[in-house]
Amino acid sequence: MNFILNQYKKWADILSRKWLTIGGVALAVVLLATVVIVAVNRGNINLGLQTQMQVYFFSPAEGTLSPEDRSWPQGNRDEWIFNVMWSLLGGPNSNRLVSVWPPHQNPEIEDNWGIWQGWHMEDSTLVLIFDESYFDMAPLQEALFRSAITLTMTGLSFVDEVRFIVGETERTESPITIANGPELNSARISNTQLILYFLDASGEGLVREYYDAIDVDTNPQQRPRVAIERLIEGTDLEGSINLIPPETRVRAVILMQETSSIYVNLSGDFLTRFTGGQAQARIMIKSIVNTVLANSSGQRQVFFLIDSARVDSFHGVPDFAQGFEYDPTAMLDYIPFEELEETSEDE
Repeated sequence: MNFILNQYKKWADILSRKWLTIGGVALAVVLLATVVIVAVNRGNINLGLQTQMQVYFFSPAEGTLSPEDRSWPQGNRDEWIFNVMWSLLGGPNSNRLVSVWPPHQNPEIEDNWGIWQGWHMEDSTLVLIFDESYFDMAPLQEALFRSAITLTMTGLSFVDEVRFIVGETERTESPITIANGPELNSARISNTQLILYFLDASGEGLVREYYDAIDVDTNPQQRPRVAIERLIEGTDLEGSINLIPPETRVRAVILMQETSSIYVNLSGDFLTRFTGGQAQARIMIKSIVNTVLANSSGQRQVFFLIDSARVDSFHGVPDFAQGFEYDPTAMLDYIPFEELEETSEDE
């Protein structure tokens, strides 16, 4: 009987050690596989827990880059990078923001996706490769483009910095270098927007509209002219109206620094094709004057010329040859200073 018990214990001990060995080997294999998967995917397990990210665009009203929440892109790491870049190209969902992706030089091609040639990862650095057309961007456009990409891509948990490569030129950016970059000075960025004044649909006054002007020449002689030309094009915003005849051409805009005035020389279409009455003519003039002076520096009066000649009256508006000043009371959102003082005292 003792012999049988001893044999039983002997074989039970052998089998126990065998299964423990097999279990240990299996556990080691599982752990090793997990380590390999984590190493290959470089953090993809943690990324899968994220549901949203932020894509950066330009806000003309605020004069800075502003994030827009987006759903976390689908796919693996490479697909994430591709989808995020595609979001930057596609532009914002909000009409308050504008895309920083450079437009294509060929007007027959809708987008400029081809400027981006490829990418790869070097540890936690995302390397983006662009073709030579990258250098066609104006300096401020390029700064906004580079900064928006950097701020957006470093929102991915596996990206700490972004390296931009164009030919033999390289530049590495991170959120810290972007925040400290002189090219992103808010005052300078604010110069990339134009302020336009359109007639409100109610006909009671003017309303502001901000126009993305990243590509506009910052030359002070150029900005007022571009603003008027954009004003003539009209607006797509509901509730705003442009009264300027669309056939009107801007012949010249001359800044006179010594007299702090601007001469706006318009084609004869401005006079002959206008069909409104005196009230509409008056508010149209104010929309032009306010637009010109809001997009210039130091000027206080606007003088009109029609085909390079002075005109005494314009559709019932007398003294058309005289200078016009900025009229804040024409704005629907204008609040007199006295009213502001009374409100503050009441509070």
